[in-house]
Amino acid sequence: MAVTIKDVAKKAGVATSTVSRTIQDHSSISEKTKIKVRQAMADLGYVPNFSAQSLASKTTKTIGVIMPVSDGVAFQNPFFLEVIREISKVCNEKHYMVSLASGKDTGELLESIQMMARRGTVDGFIVLYSTWEDQIIEYLHEANLIYAMVGRPYLFENETLYVDNDNRLSGKDATNYLLQKGHTQIGYVGDDLDQVVTIERMAGFRDALQEAGIAINPQQSILMTDSDNEAVTQPLENLFQQQKTAPTALVVSDDMLAVTVMQRLLMLGYQVPTDVSIISFNNSIFAKMAYPKLTSIDINVPQLGQQVALKLIDKIEEKEAPFVKMIIPHEIIERETVASK
Repeated sequence: MAVTIKDVAKKAGVATSTVSRTIQDHSSISEKTKIKVRQAMADLGYVPNFSAQSLASKTTKTIGVIMPVSDGVAFQNPFFLEVIREISKVCNEKHYMVSLASGKDTGELLESIQMMARRGTVDGFIVLYSTWEDQIIEYLHEANLIYAMVGRPYLFENETLYVDNDNRLSGKDATNYLLQKGHTQIGYVGDDLDQVVTIERMAGFRDALQEAGIAINPQQSILMTDSDNEAVTQPLENLFQQQKTAPTALVVSDDMLAVTVMQRLLMLGYQVPTDVSIISFNNSIFAKMAYPKLTSIDINVPQLGQQVALKLIDKIEEKEAPFVKMIIPHEIIERETVASK
């Protein structure tokens, strides 16, 4: 005869509801009780039927993870791969599955999300990005769907659960680091200008220069509208041909772009950090594998992924859980791409 939840409850000396909540890893059950129940399950060889639980609770135990619009470039970015891994880790522990939504344009991505919502195949969504005037966020909000974000929302900030870094402060800290090394001619290189994180980091860059009494020279910044790193080649060449205003240091919006910038500078005859110092963001695998190794702002991607998943699951399971924001601290990881002036 198959072992039932009642058998487990009897052996553990608890109510069947306690066994059910232990299986769901509910926060209302003490760790001591969970250990006792799990031991009883192991002793009896009881395997929970998650499908039956989902039907009974009218939940799918599935979270939809929304990638940014991309023709595939986003899947090459280690930030997204790492944050998805951390989300999946938490979901596995909480007995949730992950379903990925992606699209090469906004229409395709929106259609994928709407299909998930119509079919009721997910309990909530995690949006891995934040952009200006995003149709995806407008849809999630208007449809009254449960969702959380990695990044500060452009829309509905006070009504949205999100996890982020203080990107403006990190941009300021990166620039101040270069100022402390004696650099005063500092440029900024950024892409994806529709991304809130890029704009905030650039704002922090400007804050640091203004507080240091250094005039901001627009000619020392390269701002691109997309994430095609190859597009930086000509602007970079133009910037460094202007010998009088050429920067001695650059703040670059992420590690992937920084590696491309380093390669292009080498082609132009500039050595990093001898001629040009570089600091970037994310402390990804690119920062560690680059030559020379990149000095980078560590944004603690594991915490971003884990916390956004935990907060969303709390919201799903406790429907009245308040909307919250969580700011994850950052730190500068010093390596080999910044020299004193």
